[in-house]
Amino acid sequence: MRLGIVIGSVREGRFGAQIGAWVEEVARGLDAGGRDVEWEVLDVAAFDLPIMTDEGWAQDEDGPAEVHRWRDAVAACDGFVFISPEYNRNIPGAFKNAFDLLSAQWKDKALALVAYGGLGGVRATEAWRFTVAAYNMHVVGDSVQLVRHADFPDGTFARTDHHDKTLSRVLTRLVDLTEATAALRS
Repeated sequence: MRLGIVIGSVREGRFGAQIGAWVEEVARGLDAGGRDVEWEVLDVAAFDLPIMTDEGWAQDEDGPAEVHRWRDAVAACDGFVFISPEYNRNIPGAFKNAFDLLSAQWKDKALALVAYGGLGGVRATEAWRFTVAAYNMHVVGDSVQLVRHADFPDGTFARTDHHDKTLSRVLTRLVDLTEATAALRS
């Protein structure tokens, strides 16, 4: 199974890259119970995606190459970890645009949420739960919430054993949920 770690912020000075490195490290060290799991980081900023003005871009052969590269990367994954900041009490626009550029590529896939912001990104987490329901994505009940002032006191992630244990539990549940929903994607 292939799981994508999606870093959803494109802002300069973002915490997303630090969190993505942490999620990748914990994921690669995870005991997957003998299951073959590949993890791939998909950084929205690295795809340089255009703002969607045409719903068919992902399917049209003459659509933007960046969208096709994004489409293919997402399609290759069976499930995802969304690393999402909360901007203005919601999902960041660039991340929502990246999500909206695709449709079938998200259908019936599993999802875990890692959010951050002034209140731990709880509103972005809830917005994602509502948003991904359109594609029947299966969301892990637990999530990771990082509070900007407590978990990044000097601008650097102040990682603790509690963070690692919480993330490991969420990632293990993502692996289990991805396996349990495999028949829906075939």
